[in-house]
Amino acid sequence: MKLNKNNKERVYEFITTYSLEFEHDEYPRFTTNFLSGKLGMQRTNLSSILNQLVNEGKLIKQKGRPVMYQYINLSEEAEEVFKRLIGYDQSLKDAVAVAKATILYPKGRSSILITAERGCGAHYFAETVFQFAVKSGVVKNKEVLLTFDCKAYQEIPDYQQKLLFGTEDEVGILNQSENGMLLINHIDLLPAYERRRLLSTKERGILICRTDSNADQEIYHSLQEKTDFEIKLPILNERSLEERFQLVQRFLCDEITNIGKNLEMDAKILSALLLYESVDNVTGLKKDIHTGCVNCYARKGSSKNKFIEILLSDFPPYVRKGLIYLKVHKEELDKLVSEQYVYAFTHSTMLKKQAQKAEEKKDIYQSIDDRKKKYKKQEIQEEEIDAYVSVALKEDFQKYYNELSEKISNRTMLKNIIANKMIEHVDMFLKKAEETFQIKYDEKIMCALCLHMNSALIRNESKQRVSNEEITQMTVSYPQEYQLAKEFVLETEKIFHTKLNVDEIMFVMMFLLEERVTKKQQVVTLIAMHGDYSAQAVVKTVNELSNENNTYAFNLPLDKNMKEAYEDFKKEIIRIDQGKGIILIYDMGSLRTMAESIAAETNIDIRFVEAPITLIGVACSNKASEEKAIDDIYGYLQENFKTAAYSRNYDGSNKIVVIISKSETEAEKIQRFINENMSWNDIKIRRVVLTNEGQLYSMIDGIADEGEIVGIVGDYDPLLYQYQFIDVNQLMKSEKTNLNDYIQTQNELDKTGITETYEYLEGNFPELDMAKVEIYLDDFMQQVEYLLNVKLDENKKIGLIIHIVCLLDRIRQGYTPSISFIASGVIDKNKEMVPEVKKILEPMEKEFNVYINETEIATIITIIRE
Repeated sequence: MKLNKNNKERVYEFITTYSLEFEHDEYPRFTTNFLSGKLGMQRTNLSSILNQLVNEGKLIKQKGRPVMYQYINLSEEAEEVFKRLIGYDQSLKDAVAVAKATILYPKGRSSILITAERGCGAHYFAETVFQFAVKSGVVKNKEVLLTFDCKAYQEIPDYQQKLLFGTEDEVGILNQSENGMLLINHIDLLPAYERRRLLSTKERGILICRTDSNADQEIYHSLQEKTDFEIKLPILNERSLEERFQLVQRFLCDEITNIGKNLEMDAKILSALLLYESVDNVTGLKKDIHTGCVNCYARKGSSKNKFIEILLSDFPPYVRKGLIYLKVHKEELDKLVSEQYVYAFTHSTMLKKQAQKAEEKKDIYQSIDDRKKKYKKQEIQEEEIDAYVSVALKEDFQKYYNELSEKISNRTMLKNIIANKMIEHVDMFLKKAEETFQIKYDEKIMCALCLHMNSALIRNESKQRVSNEEITQMTVSYPQEYQLAKEFVLETEKIFHTKLNVDEIMFVMMFLLEERVTKKQQVVTLIAMHGDYSAQAVVKTVNELSNENNTYAFNLPLDKNMKEAYEDFKKEIIRIDQGKGIILIYDMGSLRTMAESIAAETNIDIRFVEAPITLIGVACSNKASEEKAIDDIYGYLQENFKTAAYSRNYDGSNKIVVIISKSETEAEKIQRFINENMSWNDIKIRRVVLTNEGQLYSMIDGIADEGEIVGIVGDYDPLLYQYQFIDVNQLMKSEKTNLNDYIQTQNELDKTGITETYEYLEGNFPELDMAKVEIYLDDFMQQVEYLLNVKLDENKKIGLIIHIVCLLDRIRQGYTPSISFIASGVIDKNKEMVPEVKKILEPMEKEFNVYINETEIATIITIIRE
């Protein structure tokens, strides 16, 4: 790193010295060839350094053949102009670099296209560009910054043309700005011929044209072609919380200058201002802060105190919704705002003072009560208070649980303070939960739950603290936990002759869920067997002997529909997987075939061990029914079941294509076409005709033991994801004459467009680990196909990839979740789908430290459903 820094300094020092020494009417221009010869550096390294200096605003890059670079000599005063912009060295860094290059471009009279959404500060940015032009000496008349808004004169085009271009008797705004700058707002609303005239005229000074991001695309592309430079300003959600924090401080300080009173606010209000969805970006944020300060002044302006307290209720109602996103942005927010402080603002600065210290340790009831008191002080409605308390409920419970765990950590200590009756009651409940969820609960959770239930009995309050909405959400999200917790609370009431609050059901649920959160990831074992209860009986014995509870069961009833069995098997595999993979012990091959397909579909790592106990038993029974002697039966079993467990380890020399159809006639027709039109000397052809779906998995399993299945050709897709499916109708239209070549081409076609998409995105989003993104997205799309029972084509996959990669980048850059009325319609139509999609997005959220809200999930579902 040190070498690069020295090389960069060396290059810039040479360019500076050479430029100042050989300056005539303007600074000399350089090519990489020239600099390479002078400095003895490789052109590739030199080009990288020069581009860095361009980005820093120290050089101008002039495109053409060859590319030329030119030195910029700025005064300190000119350099300071852009530093007044919040985010000048972060989100606005590229915009500032382009602006500098534009103003200092030697040809002069440049035109800039500023693309921005409403309220992003385009006008303020243009004014800053003008000030820079004045300070750097490019614009001589510091008074001439004229503005013309095309939207204001849209209804009177003749008058608009007269004002802009003038008449024989009057000078138009365009000519008035000859020695200054002209800012044209909403240039996309000008008629086409006027836009062409405006951008081609020689009588103008520096022209800045502003257009909205959602302008007509044809007009936008035309503006791009006709202007010299383009600057794109980010929306507020694309800027970091740190920048937004600075904007909030500036706007508050400006308001204080107007009202003549200093302001004091709770940390929660500051957090809300940083997180809510501002309708008009930066301008909207400024207006909402103005509204809050006006309302505050109306309430407390007559007070003699220098500091008056601004409340959450002073701001528009939608500002409060920012509190819903506290958990989403907790890590970033904690660096800026702390509940330990109260924040005060004067006309020039922000102050922090220690908030009134609450008791160090609280139970869950006190935590909820304290939060409600704080929000009531802000004079907001009870319904809103419940919503904000619900957001913090899990955080409060986590603290409460940790405090309980620290008090008592083992059963011996617990017996000294809790009655045996309660300990036994909780113990029985947790054992039932362990059996239900096949999970081993740590002793500390038993101790904590005993302490909590003991406290609940002593407190014995009827007051409900958890909102009905939170109870409904918890009940829907965790129905099994709810049922168990409800039965436990009712049993507690019966044993201890008391009546408990409905909140206790929620708290007991949270104790059960706490173990799920803290449980470490590990490889799990799944025993799958044919029959109603066979696997379950084996698993019960295994878990009791091992005392680990990391082995699970899947029973496949003999009369079960195979499609339903496949879906049930897949759900169980997805449910038990902890991210480290699954060892599948199975009794017959049809289970293996299904699991191979599920592994390919879900990207869950599965290893297979066959323990053919069922087959051995059936073989033994059949031989006994033939009245064979015991030694004959034993010899048969020894010969045919030499290994009780095996894996498929074929060498790859036997390649097989399976023709699959529900009709013998159709299967023969497919094979006849291949025989007559294609060569397949190195491939074995096997036909499978299905009279019922139950045959599929066992027949494919038998063929897979013979060699590698390289493809399945058929008139319908059997949805075996581990094998390439070839639609026979497409095969018959193909010009390929070699079957193996056709299959390989299909494999490549499935991957090419997607591969190119990832390569493109990797270049545009260098901060994202695209290899890792690809793994998680492939897994996501495979599970989506299962979830919606659809086959995503390449276009839909590419659409999902691009959307989700852009979404990940936006969120990581400080994007605040949006509220969409269209999304709410999608969510209403797909109520059951939204939580399922949310669930399969969780690994991606955890890996990339993001939160994807329901609005974005609705967009993802829309892409899939198109």
